[in-house]
Amino acid sequence: MSRGKHSKSKEGAQPKKKTGHPVLRWIGYVVFGVVYLYVSTSLWIFQGPFPALKGYLIDSLDATRHGYLLRPLSLYTLPESVIRQNALSEQLVTTTKPINDITRENFDTHDGSIQEITDKESLFTAYILLVKDPKRIKVVATKYLHQHGQTVSDMVKESGAVAGINGGGFVDTNQQGTGAYPQGITMHDGQLLSITGSTTQPQPVIAFTAGGQMIAGAYSLPQLRGLNTQEAVGFGPVLVQDGKAVTTESDEGRNPRTAIGQTADGTVILIVTNGREINQPGATYDDIKALMLKYHATIAANLDGGSSTTMVYNGKLVNTPWDVLGEREVSTSIVVMPESGKGGQ
Repeated sequence: MSRGKHSKSKEGAQPKKKTGHPVLRWIGYVVFGVVYLYVSTSLWIFQGPFPALKGYLIDSLDATRHGYLLRPLSLYTLPESVIRQNALSEQLVTTTKPINDITRENFDTHDGSIQEITDKESLFTAYILLVKDPKRIKVVATKYLHQHGQTVSDMVKESGAVAGINGGGFVDTNQQGTGAYPQGITMHDGQLLSITGSTTQPQPVIAFTAGGQMIAGAYSLPQLRGLNTQEAVGFGPVLVQDGKAVTTESDEGRNPRTAIGQTADGTVILIVTNGREINQPGATYDDIKALMLKYHATIAANLDGGSSTTMVYNGKLVNTPWDVLGEREVSTSIVVMPESGKGGQ
C-alpha cells in the first residue's frame, strides 16, 4: 500500500524548473536599462522637439574641445554639416584692426610685479593675474608637438615660468582632443612652431610683438612678421578693441573661460573662470568683456576654455579645471617668465 502511494506521489511531481543565477539576471536588467536610457535620451535630445537643448549640448561639447563625442552621443544621427555649423572654429573672428591702423608700441617698464585677484561674481568666480611687464609673456608649446599635449603645470615648470594659463585651441586629426596639433599660428621667440591652414591668408590669432604689444584679430603670417611678432597662438574671438566691448554673434553660453587682455600702460590681464558647477555655471563672453573693461583693458581676446581652462601661479593650480581626469593636456600655454636676471617673480 505504501509502495503504491509512493509511486503515485512520484508520478504527480512537477519537474523542477531551472532558473539562472539571480545576480546574472540583475546584471542583464541593469544592462538593458542602461542601453534603453542611453538610446532614449539620445533620441530625445538630438531628434526631439528641443532645438535649444540640442544647440546647448553641441556648443558645450565644442567649447570644451570634446566635439568628437557628438557623433557617438547622437547615435550617429547628427550630420557632420550641423556639427561644422556650430563649430567653435567658425566663430573665432569678430573684428580685426587693419594693420595700418595699429599704433606700434614699445612698453619699457621697470615694474615686474604681478597682482593676484579673486573676483567673485554671482554665477562664476574669476581668477585674475595683472602682469605689469608685458615682455615677460611667452608662448610655450607641448614638447610632444604633433604627438600629444602637456598640462599647463608641466609647461610652466619645464619652462621655468612663474605663472601660466592655457593658450590656443587644438585640432587633433584623430579627433580625440589630445592637444597634439595647435590650432592656427603658433610662435615662440619669433620662430614659427606650428601652423594650420594657409600661410598667406589671415586667420584668428592672439599675439605679442617684440615691444610687448598685444595684437588680436585675423592676421596672416607675413602680416605678423611685419609687426615683429614674437609670440602667437591661434584663437579668439576679440572681445575688447580700442577700450570698447566688441559685439560677438554667439556667446557660447556659460562655461569655464580663459582670456587675455592688455591695458594702455602695457599691463597684461590673464583671466580664468570656473563653471559647470551647481551654483556657478560659468561666464559668458559678455561677462569676460565686462571684467576686462573693469580692469581697464584696451584690447582683449578669448582663449580656449571649457575643460582646458587652467591657471597656475607660484607652482600651484589657482583654479580647479573642469575635467573628470583632472588637469587637461593642451597644445599651448601662455606663461609669465621670471623678471630679467631673476629666478623668481
